[in-house]
Amino acid sequence: MTHRYADYNNWAWLYNQTMGPDYSQPQLDLLKRVLLPHIPAQGKILDLCCGTGQLIQPLVEAGYEVTGLDGSEDMLYYAYKNAPQATYCLEDARTFDLNQQFDGVFSTSASLNHLMSLEDLTQVFQRVYGCLKDNGVFIFDLNHPQQLERWWRGQPTEGALSRHYAWMITPHYDANLAQGDFQVTIFQPPTQSPNFLASLFSPLKQLLYEILSRPRFIGLRLQLIQNLSKIEPRWQRHDLTYPIKGHTLDSVKAALTQAGFTAVALQTIDGKSTIDANHSAHFICTKPSQQNLIKTNIESQISTP
Repeated sequence: MTHRYADYNNWAWLYNQTMGPDYSQPQLDLLKRVLLPHIPAQGKILDLCCGTGQLIQPLVEAGYEVTGLDGSEDMLYYAYKNAPQATYCLEDARTFDLNQQFDGVFSTSASLNHLMSLEDLTQVFQRVYGCLKDNGVFIFDLNHPQQLERWWRGQPTEGALSRHYAWMITPHYDANLAQGDFQVTIFQPPTQSPNFLASLFSPLKQLLYEILSRPRFIGLRLQLIQNLSKIEPRWQRHDLTYPIKGHTLDSVKAALTQAGFTAVALQTIDGKSTIDANHSAHFICTKPSQQNLIKTNIESQISTP
């Protein structure tokens, strides 16, 4: 496991409680619409870069045989706790070889944006192509440059506040370099008992944090988290930074073609075919059968003068 993937261990416990479950339902709705209709009953599915595995348990309950693959040991630890009946592999998405084939593969939460070169992305596509059965479907999503340039502006975009911890995410993107990162800032209270004065004001703070946790107060909540060191000086702050790459849609399509995928469609998470700056791009790719490949090659040779 590379050091880059080990860095995700530091975020696993928080991701499992926050973004993992928060993002899972719309992603599951997408899988039900575009992936599962192509998977036979009790079919095999690979969750690539599965994180803490919130999508795995409902698929297992639906009767599918699911394998979760991730490069972070701690992410897989929580995935196993969330869905113990699945199979898990600690592997690099660029080099994995599971020695089996799947009816479908999916990767969500823009996990593949963490691959910093088109060569790395192509390697992943080749590995996925190799582990898919004929007519198997590969679904993944990416944050594309137009979207990144509009929304990743160096300001906190989401976060939560409670008496147990606080966190926020601040994304950055440089359009000239087509690269960016997001910073995860985590605050945790001290393990020892608070002093008398802190104990006196603790109930009032807890009430304030509970009120600010409501969706309508996200602006105020993020402002408070940015200044939390002044309000909670005894809380410990940790900053984690994760780099990302803004791959263009055309370059991703070309990499998919190079890997062998001949049928590639794009849509937003809610099914619209037009990709704009407000939506990530979801790729729906089908591996052609060997029979279709042979037919296509013959037709190509006949049409070539």
